[in-house]
Amino acid sequence: MSGRIELERRGDGVAVLWIDNPAHRNALNNTLIDALTGHCRALAADPTCRVLVMRGRGGIFCAGRELRDLRALQDASNDTIVATYEKLKALNEAVWFCPKPTVALIEKYAFGAGATLSSWCDIALSEETALFAYPEVHHGFPPSPALMALFLAVGRKKAMELVLTGRRIDALEADRIGLITRAVPAASLEAELDKLLAGLLRSGPDAVARTKQFVWHSDESGHRASMATAVDSISLGLASPQAREGIAAFFDKRVPKW
Repeated sequence: MSGRIELERRGDGVAVLWIDNPAHRNALNNTLIDALTGHCRALAADPTCRVLVMRGRGGIFCAGRELRDLRALQDASNDTIVATYEKLKALNEAVWFCPKPTVALIEKYAFGAGATLSSWCDIALSEETALFAYPEVHHGFPPSPALMALFLAVGRKKAMELVLTGRRIDALEADRIGLITRAVPAASLEAELDKLLAGLLRSGPDAVARTKQFVWHSDESGHRASMATAVDSISLGLASPQAREGIAAFFDKRVPKW
């Protein structure tokens, strides 16, 4: 299969996963999905990784899924089809449940599986002219793996319009409805990414992980259970060594030693 996933490690703890499949506008295939999942799991367990960024080579984030994969899959057994989509589920879980902040940097396109991948990330930063769409219904199948993240981001009404019509929207509309974190001029994209990463790297790693754990719990619990868990979460966090270092650094007027 075409393409590859390139891992770039920066000295500051940022890891960048580059989707590099130029023949198909960085569309994902089975091999790339497996590679992304493996990298995400490995980086989640790597204490030297502080932030995970996903982006595409050649100024394109991801144009979706290679349809030739899906066409070949149509002649396979149901067990094989299910096993293939279990791999996509594993990628979504690896991104969503990563204890490190996950950032999607979107240029040009985020269609189908690309839009789904960005929606499972904690933060999505996009150039203003980038386009987003869920065109699966135009090809006759449902975009089911996207819906849970979409409902959390934009709500049911907006999500249903996007997935039932396959309508393309630009990043300014995606920003307005909550599909992405922020849309910025293309010329400012790298500078905005640098500012975002600086803010994330300033945060205590344990505090970030505890925050994400609480979010996961809240998504699956009612308000009363979440409020109770919030007390435990912040109480344990305040007593942690990193919290002691962070507060001490504030009074000492220095940068915390994470």
